[in-house]
Amino acid sequence: MVYATKYGDEHCLPFRSVIGLLTGDSASPCLWNIYFADFQLREHPDDVRLHGRALCQAEQADDNIIMSTSFPAFQEKVAEFFCWCKNKRVFISARKSKWMIFGLLPHIIPILRLGDLCVELVSQFKYVGIWLTSTTPNIFSLNYSIKASKARNASNAIFAMKHRIGSLPPKEGLQLYMARVDCYLISAAEISIDVDAHLIDEYLEVQHLFVRRLLGINSRSMLAVLFTETGLMPIRIRRLLQALARARYMATLGDERHVRWAMLDSLDLFTAGHPGWAADIAILLRSLPTPIRIVPADFLCAATIDAISKKVVEVVDADLQFDIDNLQKTHLLRNRLESVEDKKLALVTRRRRHYLTMVPVPAHRKALTRLLLSDHNLSVERLRYPARHRLPIPRDERLCRFCRRDVEDEVHALLECDAYSPLVALRDTFLEDAFQCDSALEAAYQLLPRYDFLHRVLSSRKAVKRFAKFVHEVLGLF
Repeated sequence: MVYATKYGDEHCLPFRSVIGLLTGDSASPCLWNIYFADFQLREHPDDVRLHGRALCQAEQADDNIIMSTSFPAFQEKVAEFFCWCKNKRVFISARKSKWMIFGLLPHIIPILRLGDLCVELVSQFKYVGIWLTSTTPNIFSLNYSIKASKARNASNAIFAMKHRIGSLPPKEGLQLYMARVDCYLISAAEISIDVDAHLIDEYLEVQHLFVRRLLGINSRSMLAVLFTETGLMPIRIRRLLQALARARYMATLGDERHVRWAMLDSLDLFTAGHPGWAADIAILLRSLPTPIRIVPADFLCAATIDAISKKVVEVVDADLQFDIDNLQKTHLLRNRLESVEDKKLALVTRRRRHYLTMVPVPAHRKALTRLLLSDHNLSVERLRYPARHRLPIPRDERLCRFCRRDVEDEVHALLECDAYSPLVALRDTFLEDAFQCDSALEAAYQLLPRYDFLHRVLSSRKAVKRFAKFVHEVLGLF
């Protein structure tokens, strides 16, 4: 950004900001904190108490919250705040100020006054970027819907660039997702625990739709492959990990910190069997495919929370791997070895796969992706489902449209069918080129069964571009 200052008819030479957008004096927040440091409301019997300690105010720069469990005490504190600001020559905007009632409404709604002005009572308000609602069972319900809408708009804006840049490459698409979409999907994850499953449904929809559009597969594809092929974490688990990271941070704080009081108060509720932040985390951990049990004392140990977070990732990866190993449609994704530490090969459940970045032609890459994820037009896949005038066809009856002898599956279409001369010509050309790209494939073609050879080709980085082109050409014939 380039700036210039002007006073009257005079102006300075343009200068460039090297620290981002200039929105005021960078020292202002610190100076305001010093100016506001002596503001302390008097303790009252009706104050909110966290782990036995009174807490009636919170400040985020010049955004302030005052709270109480009774209206008379609340009005008293607002009046005290007004007098303090008057003495400090600080102006309070009654129009911008709001107040809320959480819990049952009184029969007669009181009027909150700020000096001689009335403060509006609202049922929803945004504080430090998070929407709070007082009329729904979950006070964060509005935050879910608003952030989901923003994430959806960001996703649509990213894919709207197609007419300018063409098909979005997966690597750049995932970077844009983490920068512009994920930030909305993890909003308030540290404090809003997803025990109300219906509230997070929109987040799941946004994440699934983005990855499907990026990979070029249909809107009803398998869910597990969205994460095993891209390396992304399911948003429900990502939010849980964010909450655990916040718990770890609070476990390291001293007892003089207010947020530490909040955690200890939540642990008191958890110990007594009442709902709360810690109890909600425990509910989510128990609802994992392999349940994880946690007790209140675990929240006080950073090392224990680290171990729990690691276990959560292991459980999710094991569940995804179970789908890959057992679903019929994922047979081409099994037993894949990836390079890990010290250049060793190991089974990695979630990773951005090599074919997503090593195949530069979008049509070829998407054809290969659809082949691997069983999202193609071969009979073995299309006849799996009922149509308007027929029932699902048994697998052994989904015959090749050319030879009418064998099942029209991936191996048959790519490497076996010899009843259609254009297909045979494409195969011969591909094999010749593939052997030049990766000489080890020639011996594999002679020694291995065709299904095993297909797996060998899929794992070859050297021949992946040529193989993707071949897949695109073959699927165009079927």
